[in-house]
Amino acid sequence: MVNRDIETKVAEDGVATLALARPERRNALSIKLRDEITQQLEDWTADPAVRVVVLTGAGPTFCAGFDLNEFAEAELAQQIEDSSRRYHLAVWHFPKPLMAAVNGPAMGGGMDLSVLCDCESLPAQRHSDIRRSSSAQRRCSRLCSGSSASASRASSA
Repeated sequence: MVNRDIETKVAEDGVATLALARPERRNALSIKLRDEITQQLEDWTADPAVRVVVLTGAGPTFCAGFDLNEFAEAELAQQIEDSSRRYHLAVWHFPKPLMAAVNGPAMGGGMDLSVLCDCESLPAQRHSDIRRSSSAQRRCSRLCSGSSASASRASSA
């Protein structure tokens, strides 16, 4: 059995869940974790059973950002750069609705991950932990309402 840093599930209604599963490191974005997220999103892009993806974190932290232990290893610099580029593009260009269920602190790259998603959801007690961008709110509003908007109208909302 392969040890994965993500946990995934697809419900019968087409809602897929991708959980960052490194709670002992506060779900820090290691090269391995970023590569697993990238691959899973690529797999789900082509899967008609997946209609929407909810991304969350295991444990009390959504994501602590990049795994800084890797940054201390100079020989990983190119691998970090390549993995980061693939990961950011995969999340940004994922063609299905992608929702960040921010279940705890989202720091550095964790905040980055949450705002790259189409919208964010916070438990009521966590609303003060994060500032949501107006563009994420507009995207979430359109996504949840089912309405479509032109690019110019959406950017001016």
